[in-house]
Amino acid sequence: MHQLITLEPLTQLEHQIEQLLLAEDYPDDFPQQLENLVALRHQQVELVLKQPDLSRAVFDDVVARTQVMKGLLQQHKDRIGAQLVRSKKSQKSLSLYSNIQQHGQ
Repeated sequence: MHQLITLEPLTQLEHQIEQLLLAEDYPDDFPQQLENLVALRHQQVELVLKQPDLSRAVFDDVVARTQVMKGLLQQHKDRIGAQLVRSKKSQKSLSLYSNIQQHGQ
């Protein structure tokens, strides 16, 4: 019997990413928080997509949600970039930013 993986953790992570991006002031550890949430979301997407009984509807939903998430990150790109540059570890932050851009799925 296969364990069904629900989309609830994915939904929660997306909500957290959205809340973080839409916050009036980004916290000091914003780069780390964003990277962690994006990485966790990526892992969750992989878990969902590896289900042996994955339906086309779920696949399409995850793909559509990934596009929305990429769009959201893109929309806030300038603000995110400015925050990362201000971050104390700007070199590391900039590499995190490019990492987030590449794995924003």
